[in-house]
Amino acid sequence: MKKVVIFNGSPRYDGNTATILQMIERGAKEHHADVKNYFLFKMKMSACMGCFGCQANNGKCSISDELTKAIEEVKKADVVVVGSPIYFCQMNGMTKNLYDRFFPLMGEEGAPRYGMKKLVTVYTQGMQDAEMNKDYLDFVAGMNYASFGLQEIHRIVCPGANNPETAEKSMDLKREAYEVGRKLATGE
Repeated sequence: MKKVVIFNGSPRYDGNTATILQMIERGAKEHHADVKNYFLFKMKMSACMGCFGCQANNGKCSISDELTKAIEEVKKADVVVVGSPIYFCQMNGMTKNLYDRFFPLMGEEGAPRYGMKKLVTVYTQGMQDAEMNKDYLDFVAGMNYASFGLQEIHRIVCPGANNPETAEKSMDLKREAYEVGRKLATGE
């Protein structure tokens, strides 16, 4: 059974990011994956302090909060899914805090401490051009993910997301998200 951990970095619990993540979850669960969900805005969490305690303590974060416990789930996961709205051409601050807190996943000399895991990213943006932020998203993927042991295998971008029902009304987007979840569960 595949273990999937999903992080929703949106402050809207029923918006476009949530809709897409719910379809990924549904596809994974209906194909027998073990799925854990975390809404970052509901969690009691601190930002990374840059103390390097995790590097000195074999991957154990110096902070003890709800995100620390979620990161323990990531260490055991096969797949991580991260969703974020795009604010000012970047992932939002809460999602950036999540990635900063992934520092314990990195071992010596930037090597992944817990092996490689699949990563699916979901971004929602107001702009209609789905490629608008591609360079930034490619840059983030190239700079961070491999050191955390995350290999981005799929990226979903929902354009025109100023309307909170954009994803809900898009059968193609929901179908894509469901299929991603199914493939994560079945290992395709």
